[in-house]
Amino acid sequence: MKEDYRRPDPDELLNSLKEEEEKREINRGYLKIFLGYVAGVGKTYRMLSEAQVLKEKQRDIVVGIVETHGRAETEELLESMETIPRLRIDYRGIVLEELDIDAVLERKPSYVLVDELAHTNAPGSRHTKRCQDVEELLNAGINVYSTLNIQHIESINDIVQQITGVEVKETVPDRIIELADKIEVVDLPIEELIERLNEGKVYVPERAKKAMSNFFTEKNLIALRETTLRYATRHVDYEMGHYLKKEKIMGPWDTSSRIMACISSSPSSRKIIRIAHRFSHLYNVEWFAVYVEPYADLRMTDESRRQLEKNLELAEELDGKTIRLKGSIANEIVSFASSKNISLILLGHSRRSRLQELLEGSVINKVIQKTAAQILIVENKREFNIDAENPKITKDGNEQSFWESYAMSFSTIGFTTIICLLLRPFIEAVNIPMIFIIPVIFTGLISGKKAGILASLLAVASFDLFFVPPFYTFNVADVRFIPTFLVLLLVGIITSLLADTVKKQVEYTRQRETFISSLHDFTKGLLVLQDLPSILERITRYVSESFNYDVVILLPDENRKLNVVSSSVDKESFDDHETAVSSWAFEHDKAAGFGTETLSSSRWYHVPLKVHDGILGIMSIDSHNSMNSEQRNLLDSFANVVSLALLNALNRNMRNR
Repeated sequence: MKEDYRRPDPDELLNSLKEEEEKREINRGYLKIFLGYVAGVGKTYRMLSEAQVLKEKQRDIVVGIVETHGRAETEELLESMETIPRLRIDYRGIVLEELDIDAVLERKPSYVLVDELAHTNAPGSRHTKRCQDVEELLNAGINVYSTLNIQHIESINDIVQQITGVEVKETVPDRIIELADKIEVVDLPIEELIERLNEGKVYVPERAKKAMSNFFTEKNLIALRETTLRYATRHVDYEMGHYLKKEKIMGPWDTSSRIMACISSSPSSRKIIRIAHRFSHLYNVEWFAVYVEPYADLRMTDESRRQLEKNLELAEELDGKTIRLKGSIANEIVSFASSKNISLILLGHSRRSRLQELLEGSVINKVIQKTAAQILIVENKREFNIDAENPKITKDGNEQSFWESYAMSFSTIGFTTIICLLLRPFIEAVNIPMIFIIPVIFTGLISGKKAGILASLLAVASFDLFFVPPFYTFNVADVRFIPTFLVLLLVGIITSLLADTVKKQVEYTRQRETFISSLHDFTKGLLVLQDLPSILERITRYVSESFNYDVVILLPDENRKLNVVSSSVDKESFDDHETAVSSWAFEHDKAAGFGTETLSSSRWYHVPLKVHDGILGIMSIDSHNSMNSEQRNLLDSFANVVSLALLNALNRNMRNR
């Protein structure tokens, strides 16, 4: 046997892992997760039991937040522990209690217990999720013990839904799980769990009875328990594999293959993303989330674009590399797969109509014919994504514009009908449908495809009512006009769809050109400036005028305290609360405020001004609650340019001193 493939000594591995763990604890806290397959298996009790052992060893350990759910044995363990008072938040007249992260950071214990890792914090909290609180505590060097149920892990959320039929809304990104230094499975035989349910030790009797008939069925519990054990085993295998590769211990590490998940703007694409992530961990390979935008996408609405952004964000959370392409879907998929040595392609089986299949062909069949990679077809269930807080409104936020677009259909067709009535003595009836095509196209361009389709229907009705004998009725004396009706309707619908597509393409191109030209002008203007005050003044004025946003730039002093150095608003508009949010973003080198999951109650979007060796300051933007994802990406690009300009200006100031 070759020396490279010798079996490593287990004791050496354990000692090396221990040394690596001790080194890591110097910079970051230690995270241990007590993982269970369902509520009631004893995760919190096990965590408190271990905390008692640490306390007996004179370790500095406190309780950040623990939910006992009225269980007497759990409350008994909690009595002797030091507990940090909870943060009380008044939300719509209801007082909610959350983890007081500032109090924990001020106390700075060696260990803190934070129960229910997947919990969603109350509105007004610093972070949206409790797992983000835990991440901040770890970054502060505090060791954290936490609990989690298997159904709350993002990458296997769809498996749990398939097993139980229940969609779990509260999930934890896998990157948080991967921060865990140790995962301990808290297991309990199913018979004992059901007995605990019957005795009221998990839920109150009424709720326990309902749970046993829905989520806590024996079939569900068996499947969830097996899923938990498999996940924990996979986590151990991944950690060992990561270590062996880090130490360059040779083995069968095949990294040439890659996985490709083809996603769309459908909510069902999230299932494909999770499957791709699980396969990437199983085979220890890289994976890509690829979205191909067709040249003419008639189905992409604003709601669909928002869902697409959510899908891409989920892929990034699950360690996937997101790629956007444009062109023929099948050709772009095959081309990308060939260029990246993709061995497995995941495709969703879309529920398209027979007509769409005939007109556009099957993307799946085209990909299968053109690529040598393996294809996995994932069944996509039809899902509806309804945002209760954002009803269908136009860009201006005016619900009445919905009816104004249809008013355009009636007005254009009505005006055209009057013109044609005046011309009726001079032209033949068969020529009038050609005139009606004009308002249909015009309406589609101005008010969108729905208004255009309504205009085509009105055009047919108007033509029949006023220009086909007998007049002023919907009866047709000459059946030869019926094909004319059908052609007029079909041509009107097609032209309105095409007009709407052209409108979207023009808007998309205009936004790209505006982005490039704005960034070019902004960069060019900064290059000619030398002194810091002029650069700050131009940054503030340009961003404020270009986006119609309020802008504040904050830079640190010698004590690393942020101070406002340039602003487009009065100091009163940027109060102490916003200053505190910007300070947090500066200290943690992370965007915060409006539109993020950290301190989201803030009106301002606070973006760090990063450079290669640190952070220079903060640029805070008040978008007046009207910022979308494209505008945020553009502002992030502006922030990168601002960072470089400020770095050059600060370096010049240092040299001149």
